[in-house]
Amino acid sequence: MKDRDLKSDLIILLKISQKKKALSLEEILEVLSGKGRIIILTFLSLPFCQPFQIPGLSIPFGLGIAFIGCRLVFGQKIWLPKTILSKHVSSATIEKISQKCLKLMQKMKRFMHPRLSCLYEPRAMHICNGLLIVLLGVFLALPLPIPLTNLSAGWAILLMSIGLLEDDGVFILASYFVSLLTIAFFILLAFSIKKIL
Repeated sequence: MKDRDLKSDLIILLKISQKKKALSLEEILEVLSGKGRIIILTFLSLPFCQPFQIPGLSIPFGLGIAFIGCRLVFGQKIWLPKTILSKHVSSATIEKISQKCLKLMQKMKRFMHPRLSCLYEPRAMHICNGLLIVLLGVFLALPLPIPLTNLSAGWAILLMSIGLLEDDGVFILASYFVSLLTIAFFILLAFSIKKIL
């Protein structure tokens, strides 16, 4: 799936959001789903890739990412529970995320091209990549009141989605590296909390 497809979908989403105060996650997915699961994954991960998180998105977006990962593992279409689909996102937030996504894709476009197909073509890698997305989505959904806990997981998912979107194994490899750092951080965090308790 190419960059121009993502741009056209996001432009449509921006036009729709300008007519409403908020859109449900179901409405957002309806606009983006025509171009595949990975574009949706890119959109959902972007809010976590900044130091200051947007309140109220962690649980629904994190669970949404985890469910998409599950569907990728089993090679099925996207399905999410109504409780998640009914969550609303403000138009201002949608515009902010969409614009950041467009800018990021434009900046990274020259670095992206198909390579290291062994990291995205084999069925075994589809399963591994999907499971990693599930794990990172669960991390994002954890209601931890600690600053920057979602940052590394968000970037790991974004790198994975870009790698899958552009068939670029280097980005997928980078995602695994950042994911290892994320997992190490959460293990240290768990030990720290256990000691305090």
